[in-house]
Amino acid sequence: MSRLRHELRRARDTIEHQLFTGTPATGVEVRRALEVMAVESGPDDAHRVDELAQVADGKLARADYRDTWGVAGVRRFVSANGAKVYQLAVETFPNHVNNVYLIRDGQRVTLFDCGSQKESSRQDFQRAQSLLRQVFDEPLGLDDVADVVVSHAHIDHFGGVGRWKGQGARVHVHEFDARVLTRFEERIVTASMQVRIFLERSGIDERTRAELEQMYVFTKQLFKSVPIDHVLVDGEAVNGYVAHHAPGHCPGQICLQVHNILLTADHVLPRITPHQSPESITPWTGLDHYLISLEKFRHIGGIDLALPGHEEPIARLAQRIVEIEQFHRTRLEKVRTLCAHAKTTAEISDGLFGPQTGYAQLLALEEAAAHIEYLARRARPEA
Repeated sequence: MSRLRHELRRARDTIEHQLFTGTPATGVEVRRALEVMAVESGPDDAHRVDELAQVADGKLARADYRDTWGVAGVRRFVSANGAKVYQLAVETFPNHVNNVYLIRDGQRVTLFDCGSQKESSRQDFQRAQSLLRQVFDEPLGLDDVADVVVSHAHIDHFGGVGRWKGQGARVHVHEFDARVLTRFEERIVTASMQVRIFLERSGIDERTRAELEQMYVFTKQLFKSVPIDHVLVDGEAVNGYVAHHAPGHCPGQICLQVHNILLTADHVLPRITPHQSPESITPWTGLDHYLISLEKFRHIGGIDLALPGHEEPIARLAQRIVEIEQFHRTRLEKVRTLCAHAKTTAEISDGLFGPQTGYAQLLALEEAAAHIEYLARRARPEA
């Protein structure tokens, strides 16, 4: 998501929150505040701002807008069995938004993912809590969460788990990622060593390698280990919702099936493909595992809607899986071509993505290496 869209999101969230909780505004005021950014951002955003202005002028029912777009990052879906699934947009790091899901099924409240430990996450959860009650007439909310299911052990998805554990919620995580939460400090040491070895072999200079190693550790320093209550395995259920193991992007990645709705976390995303890193850094990652996991989801029946860990809902899951597979096949062919001339992972990364800096450089190196690894296992790294 571009910086412009983040600025639009923040401004729109503020206006929606005020408008739906009692602060009056006119359509002219809404357009003046949002229209320029919305037009530059794209037709969907412009259309949404137009409808928000109509709400302000009383020309469009608030409930119609709420049910179509949500309000200030909170959007409601209902499963075939009547469970209410609330998508909560939470800023986990600057300009980085995760979708967290609150599932209210009768008197039972389950949370799928839990944001980060950043102040921005805390503020977004606080706003969501007020919207659940004032706008969605929801009698139960974030204070009533009894179970937290962690989709996978990437810090933007589990970093805030300490809050929920502290209020007495049970924490569930796949067995491949459990140690990350319970022995996090140990995990950082081990992972840092593997990243150092990877970078040493990638063909980058020593200064850049040291900078990337520091960046890798820096974003994770605030988290402290927490005990968990339940180690999940593939096919097991939490409160009747089935956890499907989907390794590749992360060893313990799971998707949670809430009746006919699949919460896909980072396994399937609507616009981008989830980041891949080589299994040489972490077992059960890598493109091999990821593509096998994608294939698995072709055969899970009864899914009418997929709700991802970032961005918008996915109406056609099977079609999106095909698109992602084709994307990686195309990238693999490009890597094969580059391998005929490039000698290092860094050179192939530059060929794929162009020169990168900062954390983007580490992500580019890992993505390139995951595709090189896939080809090398099949003895087909050269065109």
